[in-house]
Amino acid sequence: MLGEMYPTSHHSEARAGESSKIELAENLDILTRAQLDEMQQRNLARTVDALKGNPAVAACWPGALDVRVPRDLLKLPLFSPADLQASCPPASENLVLGDGRSGLVLRSSGTSGRRKMIYHSWEFSRRVSALGARGVRSALRPHPRRIANFLYPGELNGAFTFAQEVTELLPAMSFPMGSSALASPETAELLRENRVDAVICSPSAGTGLLTGDATRELLRGVDSLLYIGEILGESRERQLADARPDLRVRSFSYSTSETGPVGYQCTYQSGSTHHLHEDVLVVEVVDTDAERIQPDGRVGEVVVTMLTDSGMPLLRYRIGDEGFIETRPCLCGSAARQLTLTGRVGMSMNVDSTTISRDLVMEQLATLGISDPADCQFQVTQHDPGFSIRLLVSERTPPSVTTEDAVAALHGAYHMGRVFTAPLYRGLTLERVDSSEFHHTARGKTPFFVNRTAG
Repeated sequence: MLGEMYPTSHHSEARAGESSKIELAENLDILTRAQLDEMQQRNLARTVDALKGNPAVAACWPGALDVRVPRDLLKLPLFSPADLQASCPPASENLVLGDGRSGLVLRSSGTSGRRKMIYHSWEFSRRVSALGARGVRSALRPHPRRIANFLYPGELNGAFTFAQEVTELLPAMSFPMGSSALASPETAELLRENRVDAVICSPSAGTGLLTGDATRELLRGVDSLLYIGEILGESRERQLADARPDLRVRSFSYSTSETGPVGYQCTYQSGSTHHLHEDVLVVEVVDTDAERIQPDGRVGEVVVTMLTDSGMPLLRYRIGDEGFIETRPCLCGSAARQLTLTGRVGMSMNVDSTTISRDLVMEQLATLGISDPADCQFQVTQHDPGFSIRLLVSERTPPSVTTEDAVAALHGAYHMGRVFTAPLYRGLTLERVDSSEFHHTARGKTPFFVNRTAG
């Protein structure tokens, strides 16, 4: 079944042969810290018991069978995306609890490394949906009743079906639009006619849809935007607030394909701050260089341990994000800790044998008044021979900034200077465009670095 709820409740979707003992709180925000810790401890013990049934899984984390309390996890090695790549199909099928003959197979987007295949049992998949619905109920009160799902369907991407299942559990009515519908001129009128009151989509797609000149007035009935896939960013947040001050903007779920939901927002939170699903996860913020936990308030790498007795377990998994644990309790009164995300770990690109990072580019552009990564995109176009660079900036950036200004600012960074003096370098142009013209992936994400081929 879905796992024992706290307080106890029954679920009609239980299937024969499934006997998960993982507990899941019906409402995490009403638990005391002591209750939350006790539930996390029980779920950790059940996870360790499940590992004992598969020596191959336990072998991925030497010492895992000796874990008794969450702090014992610190004795285990960190598990990287590269480690997962070597331990999951097609390289290996050992990282599975249970028989693995049925379930849900997904593929990660690859933003934290090579794309990885992930197996979730059906029981774990239902738990993912329950966590998502629990998060939306906390974020939006009352919750939406008629929801348009604009996420990308198919290609082993679980986000679209995740949104469908969450909508069912709220419960609400779903309009499964898909990402391709965003380009249709009929979409806004369809949402208006059907009194849709919320949309689920990527931050860039949602911002474009709800603030566009042609759609803003038609979509006045949409009072909630639930975004997923990337950080909203201060620039988009301001744009939405200016165009639609009445709009409720919340994270749909802080989630990864590998772990499922990690965090959720309450009515008091915005931006990149989330409560943590601590009943079924242990989240650490780690200084990976010194191999130690960061104190609350200090930025480090986010590391997640999934508490599960089925599917593909992950202990101390480096999900590729950076952030910090908030030092102050949330105004909502929840005992669940708060994590504020600050970006991706090591976001970089190799340009003609020179590696440049997003942080390096943004540090130089900040001297020109461009401070939000959501306001620019660094595109490298490969020619035959050579390469050129297009630096796209949104219309919200200072209008006085020129191509010459951008080149001069970037040239001040050593690694960018190497790019500009490479024999095959053919120039950089700065182009001011609407952010909707940035390159977007099929899944609706807006990467900072883009590698393209001319022609």
